[in-house]
Amino acid sequence: MHSLMFACGKTPAASSAGSCWTRRKMLEPRMMTLSPPFLPPQAGNYTFNRAKLMNIGFREAMREEDWDCLFFHDVDLIPEDDRNTYICDANPKHAAIAMDKFGYKLPYNMYFGGVSALSPLQYLKMNGFPNNYWGWGGEDDDIGIRVSLAGMHISRPPLKHGRYKMIKHKLDQGNDVNPKRFNMLAKTRQTWKLDGMNSLEYEVVSREYLPLYANITKPGTS
Repeated sequence: MHSLMFACGKTPAASSAGSCWTRRKMLEPRMMTLSPPFLPPQAGNYTFNRAKLMNIGFREAMREEDWDCLFFHDVDLIPEDDRNTYICDANPKHAAIAMDKFGYKLPYNMYFGGVSALSPLQYLKMNGFPNNYWGWGGEDDDIGIRVSLAGMHISRPPLKHGRYKMIKHKLDQGNDVNPKRFNMLAKTRQTWKLDGMNSLEYEVVSREYLPLYANITKPGTS
């Protein structure tokens, strides 16, 4: 899921920082090399599994092209500072470190939610993301723990650069709080090598390639 976004106006006067317009012009040629996002939605009205869908997005994206950097991006987050560049680092990158819903602060050290970037090698080294977190909560922390267990550390931009605005919305249907999340997190050290890309199974219901994104849908129960 290559993507690049920036929070600048259309003219220098409308930009949020004096050098924003210059940076925007420099970024425009790079945008031509980026892929439209891969969206792996879940069919039907079943309990949501965000991390498994991201594993599917990774696999399907890598089948299309030999990408060197993939961004996993919640659709309700909008970056506020174009200095938070959408490129991978030497370690797994957590880009959304200062969301407005958390008072523009990192809620806790192992938090890895919202927007993250990994190279394919980094992703596979940590066996991708967990497949067994059904419902809301827990998977982001499991992912953060996996980074450490795989011998890597979380890379982050400066706090003033990694600012994001969250579009307010109600909790999605089928995305109730996962009551087992804390018990599952306590077992991540035992499960991360068994649950992830090496155990991923799914069926594709449909593929739709549109100008702005690729829509790859899987059943809700598989």
